[in-house]
Amino acid sequence: MNKAAPSSRPRGRPRAFDRDDALDRAMHLFWRRGYDATSVSDLTETMGITPPSLYAAFGDKKRLFLEAVDRYQSGPGSFAQAAFNEPTAERAMRRLLMDTIESFFEPGNPKGCMVVLAATNCTTDSSDILDELAGRRRMAERLVRDRVAAGRDAGEIPSGADVDALAGMIVTTLYGLSIKARDGASRASLRKVVEQMMSMWPGPPEQAERARGR
Repeated sequence: MNKAAPSSRPRGRPRAFDRDDALDRAMHLFWRRGYDATSVSDLTETMGITPPSLYAAFGDKKRLFLEAVDRYQSGPGSFAQAAFNEPTAERAMRRLLMDTIESFFEPGNPKGCMVVLAATNCTTDSSDILDELAGRRRMAERLVRDRVAAGRDAGEIPSGADVDALAGMIVTTLYGLSIKARDGASRASLRKVVEQMMSMWPGPPEQAERARGR
């Protein structure tokens, strides 16, 4: 019996693609639409890959999303550390808020913070994603609190200042700025919000003493 002739068709090969570029595309899609509103077919179309390539390279939609959030925090959302390096807590918080606004207007990027907005439309079926992003936001708030506490310990604000409340005020403002930017607020209007909020920042102890002595 004669052996079958070998097929002349080339064997199938995994589609070659730039993983970093595909991840950036996924990041922007999740950032614009949120986790639940982004389907696997949306992702593969945007990333320019097939579903098998997506699963082989990234595992699944959830793991791809978390890697995209990591990419966001190490890229477009990585400006916070420079703000924390400012010499005073007041200057650090002002710069954090102002740099956040500037990040919303970077050409080619969706407006708003991905860590804030990517879960706003999540259902309870995605509770693990909600919990993950909430944990990242809590970590960010702890960093803000630590910087405010360092300012209090350095005598920049009264020793009795409530650092938890001050950190909460900053973080709540950050979240609000993100939503307003997504809704179309201008850079100028957002900066006015920051200036108004920072006008309530507690001054150094001697300033508070002078105010009470009036």
